[in-house]
Amino acid sequence: MKYKIVIFSMVFFLLLILNASCTSCSRSGRAQIIAMAQKEAAKKNTIPEPNTIIKDVEPEIVMIEDVVTPKERIVIKKELIKSRIPEAEGDLIQVEGLIAKEVYELTIDLETGSNQINQIIAMRNYVFSHWHYVFDPASGHDTWRSAEATLSLKYKGKYSGDCDDFAILLASFARQIGLRSRMVGGYDGDSGHAFAEFLLEDKEANNNKLKGIDYRIDFSGKWISLDWFQGVDHERFTQNIKVYEDI
Repeated sequence: MKYKIVIFSMVFFLLLILNASCTSCSRSGRAQIIAMAQKEAAKKNTIPEPNTIIKDVEPEIVMIEDVVTPKERIVIKKELIKSRIPEAEGDLIQVEGLIAKEVYELTIDLETGSNQINQIIAMRNYVFSHWHYVFDPASGHDTWRSAEATLSLKYKGKYSGDCDDFAILLASFARQIGLRSRMVGGYDGDSGHAFAEFLLEDKEANNNKLKGIDYRIDFSGKWISLDWFQGVDHERFTQNIKVYEDI
């Protein structure tokens, strides 16, 4: 009888914890997003999907405050202060904050040297190789996460999200190291694909790291693609585009 009472008490205590954690979840679907990130991170590989952003439809914006608890936010701020990193600037494409912390760590771990092109290409390759594709929550909305929100969902060293999350994160990394960058929505019909790109300086035109990488040219100059699709898979989304630079 005592054993049954102990078991019942343990179950009741666990239910209280779960209930408390659920009530702290934001209306943006924090629990669902985290669960999806953890599930996808456990897989061995990932297959990127096209046609994941919707033309002329206002996306639902997810910020870091939507995916971390107030206590977790305090811990993050303390870590940034300890590392002498300013809080993030920007809405979706961001600099400083967790972006700066991640970029500093990656460029050291990947031994990229000080060249900006070498840094961003190395980071793009690393993030893609550690990325697990996760569709937006089944809310009927296209969801765009800030770079900090995506980094806060990093799990077991792996990133997760769909094409716009990848694009926003890579555009943020590029901007953090001083490159002009943006996200591009490429449409094939009503639905489309998002990718990041950065503006190439003339002095870097012959950088060997750029061989075989897609690019576009407009009135500003040559924009280097950071897309996970390449060649014809990338080009199909460059004919009908919408540029997102100030997001």
